[in-house]
Amino acid sequence: MSAEPEVQSEHAPGDGCQQKPVEAVAITPPTALRRRMASFATPGERKTRYSLPEELHSASPVGYRRRVALSRSEAEAALQLLSLERPSGFGPVEAVGEGELFEECALGVMSARQSTNFRGHRQVSFGPEDSVRLAHVLRSLGHLDAPVLDSASYTHVVLSRPYRTPFTLLLTLIGHKPVKSLLTVPYRALRKKFWHEDDIPSVGYLQQLHVGILADAIERAAVVASCGRRRAQVFSAPFCSEPRRKENRPMLRAIEEMCGLTAAERAQGWRVALVAQVGRALPGEEVALERELCRKIGANLMAFRSERIQPGSNADESAPEEYQHDQGMVVPEELTVMAGRAAYNAFAHWTGCDRERAKRLMMLERIDVLTPAGQARIHEVQRGLDEVTDRVIATLPTWADLPVGRAFSRNAERGRKAFGLAGQRIYIGGLSRREVARAGLDWDQCVRAIGACAARSGLVAELMGVMELPEGCDLLAGLCLMAGPVNQNDIGKAFYGQPDLLAKTFEGRDPTSLLVWTLKAKTVADPIGNEEQLMNPRRQGKLVDLRPGPHEVVQMAQGGTLEPMRLRGEKVNAERAFGDVDNFVVDLKGRGIPGNKGAAWPASWRSEAVWEVK
Repeated sequence: MSAEPEVQSEHAPGDGCQQKPVEAVAITPPTALRRRMASFATPGERKTRYSLPEELHSASPVGYRRRVALSRSEAEAALQLLSLERPSGFGPVEAVGEGELFEECALGVMSARQSTNFRGHRQVSFGPEDSVRLAHVLRSLGHLDAPVLDSASYTHVVLSRPYRTPFTLLLTLIGHKPVKSLLTVPYRALRKKFWHEDDIPSVGYLQQLHVGILADAIERAAVVASCGRRRAQVFSAPFCSEPRRKENRPMLRAIEEMCGLTAAERAQGWRVALVAQVGRALPGEEVALERELCRKIGANLMAFRSERIQPGSNADESAPEEYQHDQGMVVPEELTVMAGRAAYNAFAHWTGCDRERAKRLMMLERIDVLTPAGQARIHEVQRGLDEVTDRVIATLPTWADLPVGRAFSRNAERGRKAFGLAGQRIYIGGLSRREVARAGLDWDQCVRAIGACAARSGLVAELMGVMELPEGCDLLAGLCLMAGPVNQNDIGKAFYGQPDLLAKTFEGRDPTSLLVWTLKAKTVADPIGNEEQLMNPRRQGKLVDLRPGPHEVVQMAQGGTLEPMRLRGEKVNAERAFGDVDNFVVDLKGRGIPGNKGAAWPASWRSEAVWEVK
């Protein structure tokens, strides 16, 4: 089901005008606004996920944030970020201030994932001189997405590793015969460790989906952090599938050597995933965004998070009153058209195919839960996912589950909530391997593009969710981006004979579902606990990779050495990106979380040029 009407393309394929502008769509608030103002637990009161944290000590640029209202004109200007064309060149090399580079990286590699902050990305940033060398190496690569540009002020190289989390540890135990599991479980675990094999295909897709989300974010980050002065040329295609990597191996090794990648890290699966040249925009290619608006956009991008709860639909019984009742809000049909437009923009942009081919290749099922047919369809999907969970729990090897107090089966049971699929508009996105091959496109490149599609179309809802935001309202719409339902369905496909999620809607096309995202209209933001599990090691931090500080995932090449970003002696970053907007969470009395605002990096260090320009 297409989310944007099929129309004749107004541009010929390959003429560089692949993207349509995304237009603003207002969301009507309910008559009686409701807002959840979190509070601190009183002395002796049991803290819950709805209680404000007592403190925050973190090097992350994110923190606990509120959304910032945008006027209609500001929101319309911000939507330019959802249809950026590639730069045709760069102006003269210019120095970049440390503060701007920090905030650009904060919008990219430090926060670009919507769900668990899987720490599977690292970045090395190079100055002007090294950028010349990198440009020479890039020009020797096959399958370039776009021309390599001269005069880059700096270049980011992103390294990625296979997706491995506690969930993938659980997968090691799934799909084995009762007695043979004593041999087949260790055998699979060894192949995962040394050959990076995946238990189910969708886990391998997750790495590529995350890379695609990050690629799209890096393009926006360069614009927002520089207030439209700089642009990014991001290369993804040469680093996708194994045949391309094999073809480009000598050049990839040269880039890896510049990044200081060791043999031990290669053995862990770290590889070059993206390269982004960043430079001064040519006249006419700057993005017209006022500085104040860029600060608001940046602060909002730090505040947007996965909106899992739909009031009156999937709230916990223990949740406060604000979550317990349906608000009667609707994601407008016009907004879904714009979300679809943004998705097609992203797919065409990151695969290089024209928009009409993008529409044909992308399998996008939209489930409108507010209709009887949509309700029946979502219940059908949920029943299938529940059946898989039942089979997983029933067949887990007891010799592995019992010694850990049935922790694996309990985790599998808890997964049901992650597959709740609550929202007014639910998208299931996927592709057909057969059709992708027939189109002459690379599968991994297209999977990355689907990640960018989901993130970019969801950003439409998030930006419209803060447009003309009424006083005393958290938001008007949000996004939940999920791989869990697809992974669960993939378990069913791999081990229990279930069909793909998209098989019914796209019968005969051999679909592979890749990602699910839901758009929600509401005025109550999710509990602070959704973010706290990524910020606080004591609150489920063991289950996810906590949000990183810059020194943990970003290195800067300076004077022949690689220096961690914002680590000087014993001083580590505590600054929150775009903190001047002051969109930090407070309680009813205006009292903030101690440490949440962080501490500014010294102004003299922040204003320094990172690399000398000769």
